[in-house]
Amino acid sequence: MNLTRSFTSLEQLPELLDLVDENAKNAGLPDSLVFRAQVVLEELFVNIFKHAYQGGEGRAEVTLDAAADGLFLRLEDWGPPFNPLTANLPDLQNRFELGIPGGAGLLLVRNMGENPRYSREDGRNILEVLVSVNE
Repeated sequence: MNLTRSFTSLEQLPELLDLVDENAKNAGLPDSLVFRAQVVLEELFVNIFKHAYQGGEGRAEVTLDAAADGLFLRLEDWGPPFNPLTANLPDLQNRFELGIPGGAGLLLVRNMGENPRYSREDGRNILEVLVSVNE
């Protein structure tokens, strides 16, 4: 079951999370997978609009493909090149000690997804990742 939708703002995050829930449940995937897929997508989606589009509007295209082994996620954006798989992770201990919120998103994405792939094609960042039933 393949579904692709375009989004233009961070305010559409609830709509995206609902699509994940509906798509995965229609495919008979477990709630634990739905939760992990939503966490991964939320982190990536928020980062796209917060960093690539600096809090403004832009375009992100999300593809969900549910299968028996999990939910395949593909995100495309037209922001500056950014590979979340090779980006340096922040010093979370230091951030915590200084009371700086956030910073764990990339770590969550890397740990909750399988076989992640990043490419830059025709001015787009493309990230693909599988959230597996076997997690």
